[in-house]
Amino acid sequence: MAFFDFNGGEYFVDNKLKGQLDRKVIPDLKRKDKDAVFVVDGEERSGKSVFSMGLGAYVASVLKTDFNLSNICMDPSEFRSKIEKSKKNEVVIYDEAHRGMASSRALSEINKILKDLMMEMGQRNLLVIIVLPTIFLLDKYAALFRARGLFHIYENRRRRGFWVYYNKANKLKLYMKGKKEFNYNCMKYPYFRGIFFDRYPVSEEQYREKKAKSFKNKPRITKSDTLMLQRDILMRILHEKYKLPSKDIEKILKKGKAEMTARRVRGIVAENRGVSVLKGNGSI
Repeated sequence: MAFFDFNGGEYFVDNKLKGQLDRKVIPDLKRKDKDAVFVVDGEERSGKSVFSMGLGAYVASVLKTDFNLSNICMDPSEFRSKIEKSKKNEVVIYDEAHRGMASSRALSEINKILKDLMMEMGQRNLLVIIVLPTIFLLDKYAALFRARGLFHIYENRRRRGFWVYYNKANKLKLYMKGKKEFNYNCMKYPYFRGIFFDRYPVSEEQYREKKAKSFKNKPRITKSDTLMLQRDILMRILHEKYKLPSKDIEKILKKGKAEMTARRVRGIVAENRGVSVLKGNGSI
């Protein structure tokens, strides 16, 4: 691990990741009309937010730009406003603060923002990081054409601090093969992998306060949204706790006049499930 100074503190970045950022990403952010968009996904409480903040803080320290709580956006309107008002070489993080159906609605707006503000992001040479449960929630434009790469955050033996990276080519294969069933294991090898430390480059207390406030102010979901979420939870319980095959769950749903294919059942069950990571190598 290599250390860097940030706001009077000492922080660490994975050596291989630092090398790739120094050689490829940061030089691109100094070029005319060039931005860098990354997706960071993973299970809830896997550490994806703190990894994203560490990544943003390192790039900000090299480019000598400010990075604080105002660079971390938790709803689409704040994200749009930050991009529109950002200064050159700023880091802008969208850290999803909603779950379930609310998350899907918010991410449809994120997809739109990435299209609408493409020119502004390039002209200001922004580093934009999208943090969410899974890349499969993004549409093809955002996931395949706007995002330079994907960092998938995971736990190893219940320990946080691990990531695997998919570059543009491997991300394309992962998205096209894995989207139907939310399956990360469809790729035999990730591009490369590394570790991170569970340390916040901004005030952890203020960050948690901001996230809690965002939860409190989230839009109400409809009754149909609630029922759909309950249905999905029930399917996961049937499959994971009672070991019921997806074909049997399909039959149960048909009897209740809620038809769904076994493939779709597997996709719902697979969402947010951990991934076994194999060695890989390469560059950003």
